Amino acid sequence: MRRKNCCLVWTGVFLFGFAVHLLSAQIASSTRDGVYTVEQAQHGKVLYGKQCSMCHRPDLEGMGQNLPLVGDDFLNNWDDQTLADLYTKTHTSMPASKPGSLTPTETVQLLAYILSVNKFSAGKTDLPIDLSKLKAIHIDKLATKP
Repeated sequence: MRRKNCCLVWTGVFLFGFAVHLLSAQIASSTRDGVYTVEQAQHGKVLYGKQCSMCHRPDLEGMGQNLPLVGDDFLNNWDDQTLADLYTKTHTSMPASKPGSLTPTETVQLLAYILSVNKFSAGKTDLPIDLSKLKAIHIDKLATKP
């Protein structure tokens, strides 16, 4: 009887831990949580130089109708939206000369680079390509300027 109760207790502990894990995976995170890797941002920087810098300038400050991708103007525009929103905008409309030509991998690499330039810390896992996972990551304006 004692052994049976012990097994039931451990089964309950396991199930509780598994439920907590599932719930934490569904809880929204933010760009402050290290949602991309340095390697992704480095790939994004190279891609940015080839695909984006002509319109958004090498410093990401933008010019004319090409909005900045760094600083208060950018962060105010995207504050409290999700990375899925930014991904969709980037993936479907960029580069302006050939909209929709970026691969999903290239798009998240560009987002990682944009996050890095905006002083969001890198983490240990790649920014996901999965749109449902990007919907759970909110863009939170940082207090410091890039």
